[in-house]
Amino acid sequence: MKRTTFIFDFDGTIADSLQMGVDIYNEEIVPKFRCKKIEEKNIEILKGTNFHELLKDHNISFLKLPILLFQLKRKMAKRMDEIQLIDDIKLSLNKLHKMGYKMGVLTSNNKKNVKFFLKHYQIDDLFEFIYAEKNPLGKDRAIKKIMKLENLNDLIYVGDESRDIDACKKAGVDIVSVGWGFNTISHLKEYNPNYLIKAPSELIEIAKSLS
Repeated sequence: MKRTTFIFDFDGTIADSLQMGVDIYNEEIVPKFRCKKIEEKNIEILKGTNFHELLKDHNISFLKLPILLFQLKRKMAKRMDEIQLIDDIKLSLNKLHKMGYKMGVLTSNNKKNVKFFLKHYQIDDLFEFIYAEKNPLGKDRAIKKIMKLENLNDLIYVGDESRDIDACKKAGVDIVSVGWGFNTISHLKEYNPNYLIKAPSELIEIAKSLS
């Protein structure tokens, strides 16, 4: 068994859920919480912004955020079977598993949603644990908690946002930033992740370098 554990973000890293998230936000959240709608033409622009800028630009206060996210995840739960896997991620996850790497999930989504999705795509047996963090800005504390609970000495987090990079730096762990999720490659590069990849297959090259 390899000493390093790979912990994966869910939305944008394993699940291609961005478009559904935007649709639910525009249709269900905006009218109720009086937020600013996300225009389709602006999605690529938003991918080049950090989380704080996104909230500010769409009239989402930190007071609104918890209940807004709760509603978003609750509505997403009804449509989890519509969300697709990120292209080629299943193959790379299976290869990591066969190489002997321990894997887990740390997400801001609901644990129930993640479990359903992983089972739906028959990859639930690849992961040894799933942790859900309600606070989208609390991943650094969540990572430290997981390290203690799971008795992990060495881990790498795999995520698609610049806030994931910030969290990993605070927690003192390495991060693989992926260019197929929410934030763009150029935006992620500004935050100096330990690894920056464009395709899931590159995860295997990183894994090989660790062995």
